[in-house]
Amino acid sequence: MEHPGTAVMLYTYFREGGVAMYPLLLASILSVAIAIERFVLLYRAGRADRALAPALEESLGRGEVQEAAARCAQGEGPLARVLRVGLAADGVDTGQRQKAVERALTRETENLERYLPVMATIGSVSPFVGLFGTVLGIMRAFRDIGLAGSAGGAVVSAGIAEALVATATGLIVAVVAVIAYNHLMAWAQTLLTNTQVNVEELLSKVDE
Repeated sequence: MEHPGTAVMLYTYFREGGVAMYPLLLASILSVAIAIERFVLLYRAGRADRALAPALEESLGRGEVQEAAARCAQGEGPLARVLRVGLAADGVDTGQRQKAVERALTRETENLERYLPVMATIGSVSPFVGLFGTVLGIMRAFRDIGLAGSAGGAVVSAGIAEALVATATGLIVAVVAVIAYNHLMAWAQTLLTNTQVNVEELLSKVDE
């Protein structure tokens, strides 16, 4: 007997889960898409900052503020964008420059953490969508019992399968979304902390 292909098995699994599988499928696709997009962005941001930091430290250590500003203008990471604001405010009141840097850090926070709340929402809501599918499956099982006039295994199997598949899928989508959210959020926070520390150290060289 020929074993069914993976696509056929997935389609069968999806069909058995009932109507709750449609929002769960959409949630899983959205979660994976956000995770990949954020991973690429955070990886590039971290790599750009690691490459730029030594050059900026060297330039500012020699007192070459204009050269450092030029490097920041060409940079693409959070460090370049925030330090660019700090260097542009060189010569003004220290408090005003600090506020400008803080605003730049806020913008970077929004940039690095963009879409992550959507993943958190998916992780929180998916189990309830799966539970909704469970309720629909149990209702289907009772309806089939009423139509058949008996409660045999063959009668309730479709409804029970729908309930179990929807529950399992909801939990899987939620677990994956929560794990990805926690990892990406921690990564973003680490980048922001490093950016803040590096900017403070580099600007202190300008004030010397």
